[in-house]
Amino acid sequence: MPRWHEEQHIAEGGRAVTILSFGDAATEHARKVLPAFPGRRVDWLRLATNWNGASADTLRRRLSAARVGFRLVLVGGEAPVLSARAEAVAAGLLDDEILPITIGSEARTVYCAHCHSTHLASVGIGQVTACPTCTVELVVYHHVSRHHGAYLGYMFDAEER
Repeated sequence: MPRWHEEQHIAEGGRAVTILSFGDAATEHARKVLPAFPGRRVDWLRLATNWNGASADTLRRRLSAARVGFRLVLVGGEAPVLSARAEAVAAGLLDDEILPITIGSEARTVYCAHCHSTHLASVGIGQVTACPTCTVELVVYHHVSRHHGAYLGYMFDAEER
């Protein structure tokens, strides 16, 4: 199973690149990416640190205007980068058209396999977090869903019940 954070490449070519950076901490990292796209039109949008409705609307507008040759670079914390990546995949972008660059993973988005909700948690892979929606204690599994932009969480004592 490929690891989403190991996908540190983007397809060659392309005519237009949009860089989305999340928060001030991502600014310097995004600035270092700019020279990688000489001769192409590059837009750089600086967004809030966390993924929110305004971030989603901004990305959706950009994706609706995208044409063949569009590339997307996402720079920021793991949770907003994964959320933006999921939004881009849902809009039809291919993995090779998206470059995710994470600069921290202090909070992870966890998908509850029991009630199908997601939540942010400061938890490591293999650790347990409680789902705020259904209160089930979830083990955070290493699998990341491209569609939910979240790590899979499943009931930690499911085999014992």
